[in-house]
Amino acid sequence: MNTYPIIISRNIVFKSKQTSLVSTANQIGIALGTLDHLSTSGTSSVIRILDTEPLSRITVVNSDSDILYHEVKPGDIALDISAQSLIIDALNGNDAFESSFSSGAFNSGASVPITVNGSIKGAVYVFEHDADEGAIILALQRNLGSISVILTLLTLLIGVVYSRTFTGRITKLLDGIQNVREGEYTYRVDEKGHDELTDLAEEFNSLTNRLQVNEETRRRFIADASHDLKTPLASIRLLSDSILQNGDLDTGTVHEFVNDIRNESERLARTTGQLLDLTKLDYKISITREAVDCSLVAESAVRMLTPIAVDKKIELSASYAENCIVLASEEDVYQIIVNLTENAIKYTDNGGAVSVAISGTDDSVSISVSDNGIGIPDDDLPYIFDRFYRVDKSRNRDAGGSGLGLSIVKSTAEKHGGSVSAMQREKGGMTFIVRFPLYSSEKK
Repeated sequence: MNTYPIIISRNIVFKSKQTSLVSTANQIGIALGTLDHLSTSGTSSVIRILDTEPLSRITVVNSDSDILYHEVKPGDIALDISAQSLIIDALNGNDAFESSFSSGAFNSGASVPITVNGSIKGAVYVFEHDADEGAIILALQRNLGSISVILTLLTLLIGVVYSRTFTGRITKLLDGIQNVREGEYTYRVDEKGHDELTDLAEEFNSLTNRLQVNEETRRRFIADASHDLKTPLASIRLLSDSILQNGDLDTGTVHEFVNDIRNESERLARTTGQLLDLTKLDYKISITREAVDCSLVAESAVRMLTPIAVDKKIELSASYAENCIVLASEEDVYQIIVNLTENAIKYTDNGGAVSVAISGTDDSVSISVSDNGIGIPDDDLPYIFDRFYRVDKSRNRDAGGSGLGLSIVKSTAEKHGGSVSAMQREKGGMTFIVRFPLYSSEKK
């Protein structure tokens, strides 16, 4: 900033000096060209009537380089080699100019030929020492220097303030990361603005929100899982101790206790299997997808569950549509249908009805399971797909529910790009619908 404006200003003055001095020298040369021949007296007479006020020196030579006129004003310097070279250039028929800036002044010289009837008869050299223009340049340079110092100090001040502000905000984020690393998931960073750090703080807060939810879910999961595993184990131990401590039990009572132990063992195995299924879903273990005909899978699931429905005198019906093909795992589709249908049978009173329907549209396949059982209250509907959630009036431990089945159905469906929904029927009971994207061999 200090150099470029000064260089540009000097160049502008140099151009101005060249134009003005060459023009002045030409005017003198033209005036002298009117003489019949150049002489000392004639040259002096002509120059005296011309306006040469701005000039510091005027020199006129003939074609032999003899000085005919030489005027040096007070404060000027002696004739130097630069002036001599300019005069030589002029005697060769060229306009010559040279200017420099030193010691706070512009020193400019110009020389032009004197032509009489097309013949070079001599040369005019003029010189100007301009301290006024130099003072302006020096003042500009001093002002720019002062401005530079002020801007430098201001920049340093702004840099320090911005640096402290910036590092302070980063330190706040680092403190937040350390707090979260130590387990304080409720910590939030309060950042205001519209820059990248604000976006980073918002992402940090969003991450801590998810971590807090995951941590709460994890703790609840461990607590519920421990309870669900501990309860059947406690029952098995109690029944076993009863058999061992009472040696005079009759065969019927022992048979009843052993049957209860078997039921609790099955319940424990079922809960353990469901926990393993959820673990696989959480870790997103890779699976092999294939074209699965939902109607064929549903037919197999219904056939397997029919004895359970018959035992409760429940009418289990099914309808299957053609070309209901989805891209999924046959085992997962089977598990979804079995879970929903088994739940419907379990929570439908004896003599009720459960229906399974497979249908399709141009772009989706639906698996619908309906029952006329006890239903689910409206307040509980938003939470029935949460892990270990039970509806007090229907999903109780006596019925064998662990609160994991519907969560597994939802996670499994979403794993294959599907969705699940639940709604109450007008005449009582529930309808669960799982939707998958339709797959055809033309799709890739």
